Amino acid sequence: MCVNILVTLNAAYVPPLKVMLKSLFDNCSEKVEVYLMHSDIQKQELERLSAFVEACGHALYPLTVERDMFAEAPVNFYYPPEMYYRLIAHTVLPAHVDRILYLDPDILVLNPIEPLYYTEIDGYYFAAAAHSKPVIDYINRIRLRTESNRYYNSGVLLINVELLRKEVQVQQIFDYIKEHAHELILPDQDVLNGLFWHKIKPLDEHLYNYDARRYGTYFLATKGRVNLDFVMHNTVILHFCGRKKPWHPSYKYRFGILYKHYQKLVQRIENCREYDEATAEVAR
Repeated sequence: MCVNILVTLNAAYVPPLKVMLKSLFDNCSEKVEVYLMHSDIQKQELERLSAFVEACGHALYPLTVERDMFAEAPVNFYYPPEMYYRLIAHTVLPAHVDRILYLDPDILVLNPIEPLYYTEIDGYYFAAAAHSKPVIDYINRIRLRTESNRYYNSGVLLINVELLRKEVQVQQIFDYIKEHAHELILPDQDVLNGLFWHKIKPLDEHLYNYDARRYGTYFLATKGRVNLDFVMHNTVILHFCGRKKPWHPSYKYRFGILYKHYQKLVQRIENCREYDEATAEVAR
């Protein structure tokens, strides 16, 4: 048995990816196989990343995607082409992978990942959490012309790879992007919700996609139940949503110190002799 993890990113996000993976490895009792979909990460960088993953006792499998595959999709500096790759993962992943958990690199895993990974998803393409904001949710429902009161966050996706292979052609995704290109605000997330809203199993956001910006909102909405102790003992996924990231020197918000702790653990691994030996072995 192993836990399959999917990440899709460019070279700029490799450092936070290592932090996310270290937190994941510390909170998973099974072997982890990490599938990295990318277009332009250099071989040397991939070798060092692979050595890091192996030094932690797990395995990395890079999967190269043609960058021009999403040439007609909306992209910019903040929303690169790699954000779409999670939507077509079922066409790229090895045949033996029947489910996989996609995680953004701006995440910390705080508690055991297995309850999320083994969530029952028969009949659904995805399982995801919605960050409940009633007014915005209503606007998104009208904007995307769905029948759902939830707008799901695409940063944590449990993917039913087997069912997607059977029922979803990649051209459906390309066609939706082409037809709605000028309407997409949060591009990949809009595609996920607009195209698959009826095939997404809801997850508890307090447990599986806790927005690190919303501590006060969660605390008040739950009458104090979802407090700091709740997060540390129950929340599995702590997600640093938005443009202010905990690896930026100017980050001053709650949970930033926790992120720095995992950054330090990554530095220790990269500074040890075993990591250097693993890097040399991978390079050979």
